[in-house]
Amino acid sequence: MTPKSFDIDTCKEVIGDERMRTIEAKARQDADNGIMEKFQPAEGYWEQVKSIMEYVIYTTAHKKRMERVARIKEREML
Repeated sequence: MTPKSFDIDTCKEVIGDERMRTIEAKARQDADNGIMEKFQPAEGYWEQVKSIMEYVIYTTAHKKRMERVARIKEREML
């Protein structure tokens, strides 16, 4: 495994549905508030892998929300 090279589907599979939903909800809330959580590495190889995968899920959900907000603002300006 190459760190920081995980695709979103693999990350969701490893992390699991319940934790994934929690992470995505936090990412959407952070995007709405205009903040982005910084990556916090864990100790130990497998813990680091999981923390990177969680961060991939977080950044993906955050990016999607920011893009959605930008589209809504763009439509409002028309």
